[in-house]
This record gives sequence, C-alpha cells and structure tokens, in this order.
Amino acid sequence: MAKSEEEEVELTEVQRIAALEDSVSLNRKIVFVLAILAIVGLSTASTLGIVSLLQPDVEYVDKRALTQLQEEVDLLRKQATESAESFSQAKQILDSSSATAFKSVLLDQEQSYQLHLTALKQGMRDLARMLPGSRTWLDMYDEQMNAAIAQSVARSKQLAALQTNALLIPQAIPGQAATASKP
Repeated sequence: MAKSEEEEVELTEVQRIAALEDSVSLNRKIVFVLAILAIVGLSTASTLGIVSLLQPDVEYVDKRALTQLQEEVDLLRKQATESAESFSQAKQILDSSSATAFKSVLLDQEQSYQLHLTALKQGMRDLARMLPGSRTWLDMYDEQMNAAIAQSVARSKQLAALQTNALLIPQAIPGQAATASKP
C-alpha cells in the first residue's frame, strides 16, 4: 500500500490541476442544481401563498339553517303542485264554459253561412247561363254576395281570434287604477 500512496503523491503539476478542475466542475454542478431547486421551491411556495390569500373565506351552512331551507323548499314544491292542479281545474272549467261553447257554435254557424252563400252564388251563375240577358242582374247581386261572404269571413276570423279557453288576467288601466281597488 505504501507504493500506491507514493504514486498518488508523485502526480505531476498538470495532473494535479486536472484533478482540481474535475472536482471544481462537480462542485459547480451540484451548486447549480441546488440553486435551481431553491428557486423552484421558492416560486412554488410564493405561488401557493398568493393563491391561498386570493381564495375567499368559505362559510359553512349551519345544520339548523339547512334544515329550515329544506323545509321551505318542500313547502314551496307542495304549493307549486297545488297551484298547477288548481290551474288545470280552472282551465277545464273555462273550456267547458258557455263562452267557449258559444264561440264554437258561432264559428260553425259562420262556416255554414259561407257554404250556403257560396252555393247560392254558384246557383245564380248557373241560372244566369240558362236565361238570356240575365248578366246585368247577376253582376248586381254578385257584388252583394261577395260583400256578404267577405263579412262572414271577417266574423269567422274575429271569432277565431277570441281566446275563450285561456285565463284572462285583467290589466290595470292607468286611469282606472284607483277605482279598481275600491270594493
């Protein structure tokens, strides 16, 4: 073993400098890695600190308050169900009311009236073709028949536009707002 120590001791100047440079190079790498790890650790810690400062404080609900809210929700659901049932009953009553039935009868009557007028008009044309010289009275009555048919069509449209099977909500008229609230 004495020989190996002597061989180590007898290094030339160039060999010693190379060994020192290798050891310094390794130390530099270790210090560099440690510096990078320190920078990453500091940035992570600062990011987590900033995020924790920006988060709002969370307030948890009291169990009693949650129970009260659940009871209110159940009550509101029950009321909504009852309202839907009463609405459907009111709609059924309104659909079977006399206004709806009367509207239906009037619409059928207008359609029948239009059919009758159209048949009468066609019969007048056929009669005018059979009789010579009857064009003048056909033109005169044709205008009156067209007017009667147009009036019937207008009445049909007006009846169809009436909404007797929908609940009407009265709207307050600005001048009558004070009088509507008085009994």
